[in-house]
Amino acid sequence: MDRLEKEKIMEAALFMSPKPLTLEELNTIAQTQSRLEAKAMMTELMNFYNSRKSALEIVELPVGYQMRVKEDYEDHVQQFAQNSMFSRGVMKTLAFIAYKQPVNQSLVVKYRNNKAYDHLKLLLDEGFIKKEPKGRTFVLTTTTKFIEYFGKDFGKAKKKAMQTQNITPVAPSASDMKPSVGKEVNEIMEHKTE
Repeated sequence: MDRLEKEKIMEAALFMSPKPLTLEELNTIAQTQSRLEAKAMMTELMNFYNSRKSALEIVELPVGYQMRVKEDYEDHVQQFAQNSMFSRGVMKTLAFIAYKQPVNQSLVVKYRNNKAYDHLKLLLDEGFIKKEPKGRTFVLTTTTKFIEYFGKDFGKAKKKAMQTQNITPVAPSASDMKPSVGKEVNEIMEHKTE
């Protein structure tokens, strides 16, 4: 099998796969001689899609390679995508976590109401988020499964957007709020003693 045929097999595999494919999987599917050859072929495929100004792109994610619709065209064709496995409320909770991560569970519940506890349990069980204890609450972040399923790492996108546009976060984290709350309490206490 020649190199062009192997690239076509990789392209077809990316087109058919609903999730990103690792370099090892692509190497096996196309029967390339090494990971290095598979990596070179993937670079050629990505350059090919970029050079032809296609609505599709092949991107390298932390979990593998994925063929997807470019963001500029998503709004026009999203009605053809598969329905989500989660309700609208769960998706809103997940979106909040993805955008604000790392975020305290208490802040998620504050903004999404008490139903968020049920949403968080479902998202944890499905492996889309993880939580780590931090004091009396938990810190929530998305997992690699989130990136595989949605094809985006919103945490990195948010940081990049904030750096380029000099934007401050809308909802500060609990640690950001602590010093100002303590300062306000101290001022109130000083006025009471006078």
